[in-house]
Amino acid sequence: MIVARRVAQRHHGRIRSSFSSNFYNCPQSAFFSSSSPPKSEQDDDKTKAKQNTSITATNKAAIDATTTSLGQVIFLNSSKSGTAILASLAIGDPTLAVYAGLGAYTATLTAQSIGLNEQSCRDGLFGYNGALIGCATSVFGPSFLPVGVAYTMLGASATSVLCASLNKALSQPQWTWSFNVVALTSILRMKPLEAVAETPATDVAATSLTNSVGVMDFVASPLVGISQIFVVDSALTGAGIIGSIGMYSPKLGVHALGGSTLGCLVGLLFGADTSDVIYGLWGYNSALASMAVGTFFVHSREAIALSAGSAAASAALFGALQPVFGSLGAPCLTLPFCAVTSACYLLDGQVPGLKLAKEPHSPEKNA
Repeated sequence: MIVARRVAQRHHGRIRSSFSSNFYNCPQSAFFSSSSPPKSEQDDDKTKAKQNTSITATNKAAIDATTTSLGQVIFLNSSKSGTAILASLAIGDPTLAVYAGLGAYTATLTAQSIGLNEQSCRDGLFGYNGALIGCATSVFGPSFLPVGVAYTMLGASATSVLCASLNKALSQPQWTWSFNVVALTSILRMKPLEAVAETPATDVAATSLTNSVGVMDFVASPLVGISQIFVVDSALTGAGIIGSIGMYSPKLGVHALGGSTLGCLVGLLFGADTSDVIYGLWGYNSALASMAVGTFFVHSREAIALSAGSAAASAALFGALQPVFGSLGAPCLTLPFCAVTSACYLLDGQVPGLKLAKEPHSPEKNA
């Protein structure tokens, strides 16, 4: 897994865009004449002013939807938190942050173009899967920039269409099913981990890492697990994401960090490879599952127990699926989270004390 990460880090590109503005030049007579400008010129000025205002509002709405989409990856319906997450991603992997933003923007634009629910678009519900497509493409996709950009845009667009279909099929939130279906369609074909598994240097690197592991590596592993939600390997990014969650809901931040910690502990109990644990691979599904329970269930002792149970179950399922997908040269992405959280959602009303919130938001506001 270490070499897999090093190989994946080569898949970087940079995307830059430029903007231009048009300025209206008034005729010279307008400055020297004491008379008012002709009515047609006044109308033109008003029209252009309205157009500029409309363009500015449209651009702001697009940016807000994109950053909110990044927040919705971890259940934060907040543009500010999404912006903080994007900044945190840039700390760990600047190229990946660009790909994530591109994926979120493309998915949202696609949803708007085909006439999907406008409020859902603004809330980032059609963009978060696209953001994850961008993250996965940056790490597992083609290293050639134009191809990587094309993969991101096509994959992100596909998630929006798939989301529209799942709206009819599912009686619960869509989680990240769309991301998994679209991403694995490509990753299982490319088999990015297969070549790494066949590289002799893998065992040498793994042995070297095992010998250099310290206590602080294990202490930081839950934070790295948080960053791995976005396919980033950085404790600093994980800390930034926790801060972003805390801006939105401190208790949800506890769910995230607690879930990731439990996932790492389960990995150690299962005798998992040390490198997999300290690189957060056992924590990210658990963090997502724990946060999902905190977001959708009314806060109670039973909900807290379910949050911990879902984290442990997600880690256990990751341990079962990892070798299966590894043999196919692919990661299992967030399938453990999706499966476990879907099961937890169905416990509404089945267990005393477990009740879904009427308007899901956070442990503080769910009632």
